[in-house]
Amino acid sequence: MALPNASTPAYAILRDRLRSAILSGDWPPGTHRTLGALALEHSVSISPVREALLSLEGEGLVEIRQHRGAIVPLLDAKLFADLYDLRGALQSLLARRAAERATAAQLQGIATHAAAFAAAAERGDPAEALRHNEAFHAAIDSAADNPQAQAVVAARTAFVNAVRLRLGYGPERMRRAAAQHEIILAALRARDAEAAAEAAFAHVESAKRDLLERFAEEQGRKPNP
Repeated sequence: MALPNASTPAYAILRDRLRSAILSGDWPPGTHRTLGALALEHSVSISPVREALLSLEGEGLVEIRQHRGAIVPLLDAKLFADLYDLRGALQSLLARRAAERATAAQLQGIATHAAAFAAAAERGDPAEALRHNEAFHAAIDSAADNPQAQAVVAARTAFVNAVRLRLGYGPERMRRAAAQHEIILAALRARDAEAAAEAAFAHVESAKRDLLERFAEEQGRKPNP
């Protein structure tokens, strides 16, 4: 989380604090908090609390309940599947546009992150792999030059990445993802928009299946209430 400066709005500072609390588990899924309680806890007025929650609702991290504050949604397979379905559609679009618009310098940047991810996968370093995976896709999204689609993808990346970091990757997932990155990169270099879109969509679908398997395993390990 970036450090705030004197010009950072109060709601943005609070939004970042609340996002961190949600992603770290300090504000657990299924837990409800009122605007008044949040305002008191963070020593701010109701207005920045409301703005912060609206922003987090746009990221899918909270659900606002009228006159009642907000609740962090329960994590379930449908939530993850829905998030990945959205990512698949948008990243397919962005890969298509990147194949049409990417500059030579942008392609080199994408290749650099693909190689760094592959190296992290070879070392078995999931945290570093995740960092370069995010950078790889962000570089493609930037090359696509569609700020609206890019903003929607970015808004939901933190949530998925936090869950991925906790659950880890399945056997061979990082190696398979590295190979999929190379397929996407080859399509981008060839300026083959259709192949880039198809490869990006297949990559997201593969990631979705792996995360859902990890989540199902975690749920199976939890004791029954």
